[in-house]
Amino acid sequence: MNGGIIMGSEVTFLLAFGAGVLSFISPCVLPVFPAFVSYITGMSFNEVENKKFNARAIFHTLFFLIGFSLVYIALGFGTVFLGGVLIEHSNLIRQLGSILIIIFGLIITGVLNFDFLMKDRKLQFKNRPSGFAGSVFIGMAFAAGWSPCNGPIIGAIFAMSATEPNNALILMIVYCLGFAVPFFILSFFVSRTRWMLKYSNIIMKAGGVLMILMGVLLYFDGLTQIIIWLQPFFGDFQGF
Repeated sequence: MNGGIIMGSEVTFLLAFGAGVLSFISPCVLPVFPAFVSYITGMSFNEVENKKFNARAIFHTLFFLIGFSLVYIALGFGTVFLGGVLIEHSNLIRQLGSILIIIFGLIITGVLNFDFLMKDRKLQFKNRPSGFAGSVFIGMAFAAGWSPCNGPIIGAIFAMSATEPNNALILMIVYCLGFAVPFFILSFFVSRTRWMLKYSNIIMKAGGVLMILMGVLLYFDGLTQIIIWLQPFFGDFQGF
């Protein structure tokens, strides 16, 4: 059974990483990615497009991603701190969390449309904060904001972490890695991201459908049943 628990955790970690990637390729981030990288690094748009990155620009990008991650890691710590309360009411939390995941999935697929969730709510800087610390603050401000594309994805991750409070911190870290890895790598190949724009909406909707299915499985505790079914095939597999 312990192997089944580990396998279940690996499934949720994989979903968290996928959610991070989905946040990056969403229509709210990917289309403005070149301009955003230009703003973070202080380079001109042409320099970014022509891959004229230097060490300073790389560090600005890394510090932005650190700032972005700090917000979610702090929230993960908070969920772990409340772990005792959440575990005590685990069945109720699991069902409420799964309902939220389904609702957010329906929003991402476009089935539901709430006006108050369809507006950007972000912290704005009158002037760009200077230095590497400024990049950290920009990352924190970006993470603390709400966008119609990313908000529901992040909300689903919060709901998922509430159902697994002991893994909440790791889930948040994995989500941040899912966003940070493609962000950092593709910042060196900004001009190559244009072809992805054609498929951004399709990928988002597919991610929303997957989110709905995950919510349904969580509500009926179906993930546990699937793991039990898979156990004979994987034996005592304990992860990589």
